Amino acid sequence: MSIQKKLNLWVQKKLITQKQSDKILSFEKENNNGFFAKTALIISALFIGLGICLIVAANWEKLPTVVKFTADFAIFGAFVCGAWQSIQKNKVHLADVFLFLSFLMTAATIGLVAQTFHLNGSWTSFALSWAVLSLPYVLFSQSFSFNIFWWLVFFFGLFNGILEPVIDYVFSHFDGMVWLCLMSGALSHGLDMIDKVIKGRVLLLKSLSKLCLLEAYIALIGIALGYGLPHHYNHDFTAFAVIFVAAVLVFRGFLAYQTQNISSLKNNTFLAEAYIFAFFASLFDDLLMSGFGFILSGLFILLMIYVFKKTAKYLQEQRRKK
Repeated sequence: MSIQKKLNLWVQKKLITQKQSDKILSFEKENNNGFFAKTALIISALFIGLGICLIVAANWEKLPTVVKFTADFAIFGAFVCGAWQSIQKNKVHLADVFLFLSFLMTAATIGLVAQTFHLNGSWTSFALSWAVLSLPYVLFSQSFSFNIFWWLVFFFGLFNGILEPVIDYVFSHFDGMVWLCLMSGALSHGLDMIDKVIKGRVLLLKSLSKLCLLEAYIALIGIALGYGLPHHYNHDFTAFAVIFVAAVLVFRGFLAYQTQNISSLKNNTFLAEAYIFAFFASLFDDLLMSGFGFILSGLFILLMIYVFKKTAKYLQEQRRKK
């Protein structure tokens, strides 16, 4: 729903006045360049970075070492200065462009040093060095996607090879999936608590929290599908999977209710209902392919939709009372 539609709805519900609505809309227009403008800035940053790489690559062999390093640090310095000036002038989106270019230049500088001095190293060493040296640019960035990308580079450098046996075990064993779900969920919740304490000053913790939560849900889906179960398993495994998935979804829904997070509550309610339907379908099996089964399935889905809407409505009413 667009901000305009939301404001109109709030005015109709008498949550805000028309004058307040106009002020909010004016503020949003002044401080939000929109999705396409943000995307254009990111694309422009990539194009500039690629253009510089192509020019340097085309004349690489002809350039003396001194010229290479001078040009590298001059461009690097220009991007850092651009980022700093943009931050000082509160131009958030432009600052993110310069910070991302500085992030790319960090990788280019590492490659230049390694090539000039004939340093050997693996891709994981390169990724870890890149992530560590570019950490200051991410801390100043307000781009959520930039923060996510930085974490992916960091984890590739840190875990690839070092924890490879552990990762292999986790994704091939049922108990490993259970521990992954529990630990990722706990870490995500802990990071959210820390983020509240520091009042979201940096996106790095919030982006890691989202990644951990995504990982927890991926593991939860794997558990629901019986991923990693032994070939000759008994019904205790499936019973445990049903109870575990239901308990996690109920717990996540409870946390969402406690924090009055409507979006999270809706998502967890939807996942719980989808899992209930999948369990319901597995119980009735071939019956669902009959006419009676289709009718029963349709009624069951309608019941889930009803519960879904009632849950969301109840939470919205609780938020209004507060």
